[in-house]
Amino acid sequence: MKTSNAHLIADFVAYLQIERGAKENTLASYEHDVAVFSEWLGKSFTSAVRADLQRFIADSLESGISARTVARRLSCLRHFYRFLIDEEEIEGNPTRNIPVPRCWKTVPRSLGLVDLDKMIVHSKLGTSWLARRDTAMLLTFFASGLRESELAALCLEDLDLEAGSAKVWDGKGGKDGLVLLSPPAIAALKLYFETAPPFPARKTSHVFLTQGGYGPITRQGIYKRVRAIGEEALGRRISPHVLRHSFATSLIEGGADIRDVQVLMRHAFIDTTCIYVHTDLTQLRKTYASHPRARLAKSS
Repeated sequence: MKTSNAHLIADFVAYLQIERGAKENTLASYEHDVAVFSEWLGKSFTSAVRADLQRFIADSLESGISARTVARRLSCLRHFYRFLIDEEEIEGNPTRNIPVPRCWKTVPRSLGLVDLDKMIVHSKLGTSWLARRDTAMLLTFFASGLRESELAALCLEDLDLEAGSAKVWDGKGGKDGLVLLSPPAIAALKLYFETAPPFPARKTSHVFLTQGGYGPITRQGIYKRVRAIGEEALGRRISPHVLRHSFATSLIEGGADIRDVQVLMRHAFIDTTCIYVHTDLTQLRKTYASHPRARLAKSS
């Protein structure tokens, strides 16, 4: 009897976690993508053929799912079917040579200072420690460029409010880092700590707590709070990613060098920073061409 789809998904997730050391967010994403395909397929993974994968891609695009999301799902299924081959569940890979949907690089929308101020003012309407937590989260996001998963993982021992910095452990790509905090963010954090449940009453050393005040707020919880504040204060949905992008945009508008922004955003490649700061490589090449050494090399 062939192994059921549910068991194959569970085995795949276990493989990613144990042998590949994948993080929780990655595991959840891969599990979801394979489960979506399983529901669409309606039969055993092991009996799927290349035509099934092609129809799945086509149906996904026709349903309005973005090319970026479909490309991610295809990448996930490539990993999944290579895993099935290694496990000797199948002999051939049905994802082989299937073209990846073309993804256009888009510049994320940024948030202006006026809109950010509106969100902060709205978060301050309440007098509870939760309102102060929300204000501290917003200002820490905008001051540091942290990702939502990194903000959720931030612990008390990671903060150095006197030096105005915070440590990031095992961030994206498994990298550690150091981010800076602005005076408004530091002030908001101190005010939050004055009214937040004291450490002895906590069950965690995480900085940002759930509504109950005992455990750490999750990445999804942070996303929902930022989105809710955006809807209430601005009438539109705002994600933590928008706040991160706004951090980079404000640096560029303030005259920061793109290489410095790359360091502060902790990007591995300058191309990624270019997307965030509305800059393309063509403009960078023009800037480089004006460098004395570049002119000298061209004339020699």
